[in-house]
Amino acid sequence: MELFTDNKIEELEKKVEMLIKNYRAYKEEKEQLSIKLEKLEKENQELKRSIEETANERKIVLDKVVGILEKLETLDF
Repeated sequence: MELFTDNKIEELEKKVEMLIKNYRAYKEEKEQLSIKLEKLEKENQELKRSIEETANERKIVLDKVVGILEKLETLDF
C-alpha cells in the first residue's frame, strides 16, 4: 500500500514551495522594516537633541530677559 499518492506528493510539494516563498517574503519585509525602524530611531534621537538644544537656548534667552526686566525695575524714571 502506497503511503502517498502522486497527487498528494505534488500537493505537499506545492505547499512547501508556497511556505518557502512566504517565508522569504516575510523575511525580506522584516529586514526592510528593521532598516526603516533604525532610520526612524536615528531621526528621533536627532529630533530629541534639537528639542533639547532649543529648550536650552530658550532658557538662556528667558534668563537674559528676566535679567533685563529686573534691571529696568530698579530704575527710576
